[in-house]
Amino acid sequence: MELSEGEPKMIKSRLKSLLRSTTLAQRLVVHTRARRLARTHPEGIVPDAPRRVVVEPTNACNLGCSYCGNKDMLRPNTYLKMEHFEELLVQMVELGIPRMTLHTIGEPLLHPQIAEMVAKAKERQRIVTISTNGSLFTEEKARALVEAGPDILNISADAGDAETLAKTRDGLEFDTLIAGLRRLRRFRDELGPINEGPWGKVRMPNLTITCVITPLFTREVERKFFEAYGPLVDDFQFHWPNNHGNYVPDEPLRKRSLIPHRVQDAIFRMIREPCHYPWDALFLLSDGTMSVCRFDFDARIKVGRFPDKSILELWTSEEMRSLRRAHMSFNYDGWEQCRDCSATFYENRHKHFVVTQRLKKRNGFETKRDIWLTSNPMNTQPEQASGEVTV
Repeated sequence: MELSEGEPKMIKSRLKSLLRSTTLAQRLVVHTRARRLARTHPEGIVPDAPRRVVVEPTNACNLGCSYCGNKDMLRPNTYLKMEHFEELLVQMVELGIPRMTLHTIGEPLLHPQIAEMVAKAKERQRIVTISTNGSLFTEEKARALVEAGPDILNISADAGDAETLAKTRDGLEFDTLIAGLRRLRRFRDELGPINEGPWGKVRMPNLTITCVITPLFTREVERKFFEAYGPLVDDFQFHWPNNHGNYVPDEPLRKRSLIPHRVQDAIFRMIREPCHYPWDALFLLSDGTMSVCRFDFDARIKVGRFPDKSILELWTSEEMRSLRRAHMSFNYDGWEQCRDCSATFYENRHKHFVVTQRLKKRNGFETKRDIWLTSNPMNTQPEQASGEVTV
């Protein structure tokens, strides 16, 4: 049987997608490439500056989620000083760093100046993403955050019914979450700043639900999930829990598998890939520590302090060089938390993309704004902007 024009290309693309979403094969390919690159570039290929800065407004959180390491953190709760944040923005503009994420370990809406932080970053034309557990969207906070105009606002929820949500999100009331989301959507559609992006001219922010898939996420829970949140958001992102850099060592909600987890981890240790963060981002923690890890609850992967040292000094420091060499050589002496972090074993962003598309299709959800276009994992092209303002 002859293949029609274009079919060979489509088949090749599907095979490549399958390879990338099969974590074992994907890790083996990346591991082999890293070994080869390390022969000539022992620190990898390092950009002149980080591509983004991840900011922790506070490490405090008002919830105690079962799979999250925040509740096991030893670091005292602190709040980022506004003068440090403003200096960070100045340096980001000077270095041409386009992106900022306002979330790491804690709940960013607990910071009393969070909307002001977003507004200041947008004034300097930075791309701003903020993630929240969705429990604090009062009328005042929801309106202030919308008017500040972040590009992407991720709300994290693992179920669309009160009973299941209570089992994973200790302290989060379903009715509170839904009421807050409705306020947020109303203010966005009425007052959100208009911006032109991959989706055309739209009111900001783009609203996304991020969901950790646990064993509790049954088909019925899944159905209720899309029914509850589908009318309120633009897109979804699904992923599986991991042990948060060994802060949740028993991993009670890790994805089930026929292969025992200990065996999986042993295999992935042998073919692990370098963590991408040392070549991608710096993480400014709320006490001024500069880290390089989104699971660094107790600032163990620290490379210095800001603003004692500039972004550029930190990015090119001996600490960063040492960390990059460790990840390229897979010799983690001095960086033991990286050695033991299973996130780099089995967390597969492309697999997250694949399962997200599958779940949306199965539940008849039509994406209003494809949030993946901002990172473009599939090299897809956004549709031509129509010029019309949509919500």
